[in-house]
Amino acid sequence: MTTTQTSSRPKAAAIFLAVLALAAIIAYFYRDDIFQSLQDPGVPFQTYEKPPAPDYTLESSWLSRPDLTEDSFLAKAPGDAFIVVPGVYRGGKHWVLPVDEDRRRDRLQNIVRPNYVAPYAFAGRAFAPYYRHAAIYSYMTNREDARRAREFAYQDVRRAFEQFLKDSPPERPIILAGHGQGADHISRLLQDYFQGDLKKRLAVAYVIDHPLPQALFGGPLSGLPPCESAADFGCIVAYGSFMPSDKRNAERFSTRALAYNGREYMAINGAKTLCMNPLLWSRSEDYAVSRLHKGGMAAEGLEPDRLPPPLPKQTGAQCEDGLLLVDKPRSRSLRRPWGIGARFWTLPSNLFFEDLRLNARARTDALLATGTLPTRVRALESLKVIDIIESPITPFDPSKTPDKKDKD
Repeated sequence: MTTTQTSSRPKAAAIFLAVLALAAIIAYFYRDDIFQSLQDPGVPFQTYEKPPAPDYTLESSWLSRPDLTEDSFLAKAPGDAFIVVPGVYRGGKHWVLPVDEDRRRDRLQNIVRPNYVAPYAFAGRAFAPYYRHAAIYSYMTNREDARRAREFAYQDVRRAFEQFLKDSPPERPIILAGHGQGADHISRLLQDYFQGDLKKRLAVAYVIDHPLPQALFGGPLSGLPPCESAADFGCIVAYGSFMPSDKRNAERFSTRALAYNGREYMAINGAKTLCMNPLLWSRSEDYAVSRLHKGGMAAEGLEPDRLPPPLPKQTGAQCEDGLLLVDKPRSRSLRRPWGIGARFWTLPSNLFFEDLRLNARARTDALLATGTLPTRVRALESLKVIDIIESPITPFDPSKTPDKKDKD
């Protein structure tokens, strides 16, 4: 073996390591683009074979539903909450998630239910449907197939909501809540159902982490105002929150994200979006200090009725140009996890869990206090049964009646 051949091996190894390092750097900077390309189902939505539809008359089609055989008078919560959960399926095989897909169903139960459904159970009996939600890939691209997938998912939500209306008595206030993709569908329910008499029952609607253009309040949402204070009811709360590390998410939220305008999905393109600071419950652009933060929750794998104490004073927040900018939470459990495609993941925590929980109840109680909703008596079958003890009845005897003359 010559000296030249021996010396060339370390040089070749060095070149190989340099190329490998360069590839790793490129992969890191383009990790989200690589992740996105891997989630494309690869078939047109029109020819894609859709999974079976859920039957919302069945309890098994609901992530959360109260016992409908129990009189609503017995419920601790004064209202009824319809919650549309965020998406947990990224894509790659389907345009929409089959509702019986065990892996994602477990994720909905273990992460989404305790963090994104449980906050509203203090204000209302919690109704949260399983639905064939659009793959998260549908929110990474604005192509026509993605719009069709979102429209398809909304039709499931709409059918679930119609069943909810059948199961929710008219004397109970309605709380609407949606996070991420769920917020997209909630904004459409508001446009389709709450421009008439039903808006009298609306305590509040929360449209969280999906843009809600302010222009909609002059069009398809003209019958509903934005909330202006913590005590308002019959109004809409909306915000999209971003930590310092979420710059790319914030840019997409305010430019490329799609919002439904009453006819079709349109790109935001810098349009002003509604932002309410959940630490102030106002649209003020003042900075809210962390001591106002009621508490975040990281409740992965826990039942909604067995939650740990919320973590208070974790973040300050400020509305700026339609975005809610939040400080990095002190607890690592409330921050976005790191990983390929992490900016698209549904967070296993809810930063404003306790703020939302208390606010939803306050608005529901405020609506009930007006006395504008109908009232009814408690159903007879729910009343406590009282045993009546029989007592002997003494027959009337005229001879024992005092004589009027004797009295005189």
